[in-house]
Amino acid sequence: MLARGSHRYRKAMSTAARVLIAYGVAVIAFGLLLGVPMARIRAANPQAPRHLVTTHLSALIQGSVALGFAFAITAVGFDSGLATGAAVALFIGLALEMVGGTLNWLRGAGDQFAERSPGFVANAISGPITILGAAILVGGIWTAL
Repeated sequence: MLARGSHRYRKAMSTAARVLIAYGVAVIAFGLLLGVPMARIRAANPQAPRHLVTTHLSALIQGSVALGFAFAITAVGFDSGLATGAAVALFIGLALEMVGGTLNWLRGAGDQFAERSPGFVANAISGPITILGAAILVGGIWTAL
């Protein structure tokens, strides 16, 4: 009985919501996994690398943001090609942010702005894409209220 009900709900869910749910769950899992090297480092040192801590926290926050947008899209019925495109843009922008932070940590970047590290480049590209996707989703959700 539960499987049938969940199947019905899944059919009603938009592609945009599915994209955001997939990203939200994946990035939360990634953030939790980053806790492993952080715990190992902290077992021997009083401080973990800044970019590792930032990326760990960012992943957990991003997951919540993506899942929140997925809920809002589903709750108001914002189901269109525009919603899907915005969700994909948000997905790409947020993923680039994760890549940037991870690269900065793995490469031991100091000040990513001064160094213009590969992580900085990924983060710089991520900003406008993330803002565009989020702005479209916010507009669409507000319009559908």
